[in-house]
Amino acid sequence: MKVEDIKLYYAYNEWANKRILDAAQRATFEQLTKPNAFGWGDLRGALVHILDAEYGWFSFLFGREDEGILDPESFSDIAALRARWERQNEITRQCLDRLTDDELNRIHTRQRDGRQYDWVLCQVLVHVVNHGTQHRAEAAALLTGFGHSPGDMDLTLFLNSQDFRTSPTDAMNRQDIELLFRYNDWANDRILDTAEALTAEQLTTPNDLGWGSLRGALVHLLDAEYVWRNLLKDGEHVEWLQPEDFPDVASIRARWHVEREAFWRYFERLSDEDLSATISYEGDVTRHRVLWHCLAHVVNHGTQHRAECAALLTGFGHSPGNLDFTVFLLED
Repeated sequence: MKVEDIKLYYAYNEWANKRILDAAQRATFEQLTKPNAFGWGDLRGALVHILDAEYGWFSFLFGREDEGILDPESFSDIAALRARWERQNEITRQCLDRLTDDELNRIHTRQRDGRQYDWVLCQVLVHVVNHGTQHRAEAAALLTGFGHSPGDMDLTLFLNSQDFRTSPTDAMNRQDIELLFRYNDWANDRILDTAEALTAEQLTTPNDLGWGSLRGALVHLLDAEYVWRNLLKDGEHVEWLQPEDFPDVASIRARWHVEREAFWRYFERLSDEDLSATISYEGDVTRHRVLWHCLAHVVNHGTQHRAECAALLTGFGHSPGNLDFTVFLLED
């Protein structure tokens, strides 16, 4: 992994955070502070938590003064939160601008609860963005429920308006992408394991988070991996999978197992040079993408919709637990 890869992630992170804040600007104070079951108390709490994670990790990783956990009640409105976030954006950019590629592999040690944690810098930097994606999905669901949808926040949408290009010497390598997809598999398994405990009625209960029901969301996660693999491998647009074709979680898991094996067979044939190559495919217009950007999108997209699935599962009394990238790294 190179610094330019990390900068792309954080450019996306800043773009997506701005979309959330723009939508939240339209919410009333009552909506911002209305209690919910998504965690962090309310929408304002969730937004402050996203900022706080970036602030806390960058303070630790780059030796900056840490003033402690940010208090949601210290932000009277979105304007105050946006001002603090813009300050953090500047700090983040300065820290990344000073980084060298060699420094991305340095180890940061932390003591907590009598245990030592050794973190690789580049992996934690990816975690911060992944963590933001997860909690932005929850915030987006709340905002949409209030009538203030932030719209699509996919990595591919961000890339549509950017001019990120890489060369074989400065692209993410196979080892980095492999780690992301192993995390993706691990997190998907945690969601599916938890969903096994649901009744058929819970699985198909309508909701406002998109994709109709929890079953619809799970099939959409699977479908994105299936569609993108075929598009990247063969340039082929395949038919969308239909939730009605999957009567239960076992049938979804069985189809996902097939897709997972097909993906890893495809991935094994890719070289570092393949990952940095620019590919073209037809959509609403002809798109030109760096291959690894598309693969990173698949994982980021999964993080977004797993957050919605986790919220639904928790509402049914079956939390999948913490799906953070750092938790996966500790278990890996």
